[in-house]
Amino acid sequence: MKRTEIINNRIVNSVEQLARFLKQGDIFRKPRGNTKYKFEQLVADQNLVICENLDTHLSEQIYCNSPVFRLMGI
Repeated sequence: MKRTEIINNRIVNSVEQLARFLKQGDIFRKPRGNTKYKFEQLVADQNLVICENLDTHLSEQIYCNSPVFRLMGI
């Protein structure tokens, strides 16, 4: 699997790729939204990523193939 370099707010091919590059607690958002998410866990066998919605502080599941932006901070 080819890995895309992640710098500042550049887009990542998928949230799964983001999860494989980064650590628990890193922040990301979807390209078509302002909601920020905190990465918690990659569940590869279910094709899901578990994350915290920083607006609601609730746990959410996002499909691994969703495009995302990696953010440098909150």
